[in-house]
Amino acid sequence: MPRSSRLKIKESLIDASCVVFDKDGTLIDFHKIWGPRLIRGADKLVQELSLSNEFYDHLYRALGFDDKTGVTDGQGPLATAPLDQFATIVANVVFQHGISWDSACELTDDFMVSEMTAGPRPEELIPRGNIKQSLSRLYDAGLTLTVATTDNRLATQSALDALRIDHFFSDIRCGDDVGPVKPDVAVLESIATSQRCRIDQIVMVGDTVSDLMMAKNAGAKCCVGILGGAGSADQLLGFADFLIEDIGEIQPDF
Repeated sequence: MPRSSRLKIKESLIDASCVVFDKDGTLIDFHKIWGPRLIRGADKLVQELSLSNEFYDHLYRALGFDDKTGVTDGQGPLATAPLDQFATIVANVVFQHGISWDSACELTDDFMVSEMTAGPRPEELIPRGNIKQSLSRLYDAGLTLTVATTDNRLATQSALDALRIDHFFSDIRCGDDVGPVKPDVAVLESIATSQRCRIDQIVMVGDTVSDLMMAKNAGAKCCVGILGGAGSADQLLGFADFLIEDIGEIQPDF
């Protein structure tokens, strides 16, 4: 069983053995990836189907994205939905613009899903602070570190490899895995089982209400909200035990 370590967060001391990190918005910049990808996918669908500009408005509204400001609703589908739910929403919007359902599903896979699941471009991988140093400090202190994301496994693994932080994580849960996906509390329960720790020894770190509610519902030790991701401070405030700028504010207490 992992030994319990003491973490220091905002001058508070937390006894924990495992930290679960969301990926986009927590370890890397959410906004550099998903807004631009959504726009590129929408452009491809519009060009392929000769759709009107109303399609853009309809699609972005359905997914919780403001293309004029680049802001994503932290409680909307673009920020929180697993890929299958995201694809269903897109296909439904395409269907409502006069395309048969079967074709809408096929076109969504060909032009939007392919864009959203592509391997990360170098310009998309902007770390939220000095994540390598921060993770190394926690790892060296004996904390078990894991990742839980709604992103697909290929893109997730590619991103962690490119950032050279993959070796810090003993478990990585992705949105296209067989079994439960975020925000199902079973994700944290499964991590606790695989890492041989209790749920109340887990600290959840994420940038959306969905992350934090999952942790609270599971009975995690504490919920840490990351500012500057998909979720706003106002959204996170009611669910986070702590709000921080980046994971460098989570430190082992020696």
